[in-house]
Amino acid sequence: MADKEHVTLLLDAVAKGNDNAAAELWNAVHCEVHQMATSRLFRERQTASLQPTMVVNEIYMRIWPKDKEPPNFQNRRHFFGSISRVMEQFLIDYARSRNRIKRGGGRVKVSLTLAEGELNQLESVDTESIEILVESIRKLALDLPQAADVVRLRYISGLTIDQVADALEIDRKAVIKDWEYARAWLKRELTRQLK
Repeated sequence: MADKEHVTLLLDAVAKGNDNAAAELWNAVHCEVHQMATSRLFRERQTASLQPTMVVNEIYMRIWPKDKEPPNFQNRRHFFGSISRVMEQFLIDYARSRNRIKRGGGRVKVSLTLAEGELNQLESVDTESIEILVESIRKLALDLPQAADVVRLRYISGLTIDQVADALEIDRKAVIKDWEYARAWLKRELTRQLK
């Protein structure tokens, strides 16, 4: 994981308009973002044609578009949360595009096959689209934004409990508590939506 203090200093420099800081920041976290993409793609067997490097490059282009003002990240938590959301949206856009091309616009089932233990017992839930999960996470974020961030970083980005604690700059026990609550909440919400 990139050095926390160095990343924080770079985030501050980016916020102050230092153009070189954005590139240096991306270089500092590139391996971590690549690991997040690798983990996410490993769980999503439907995206076999995607490579982690392509996902990382797309995230970079979406976070720092050439024709717009660079974003102002408040802290590491905001930065990594943004990366997770951008990755999530890119994979949804990619799946939609692929479905239009391959299936003539029809929808394809996207399995929620998760690593053992992830989202406790949800591997048996079969959804029409990952969009249902994303919408459920958005609902969770309305009441418990930190729990939603934990889900995004654990499930979407594939980070460990310790990595999530570092990224969100919170205690490991808080991550575990949010993760356990979010798993139960999402299981109930997805079961309700899929009936």
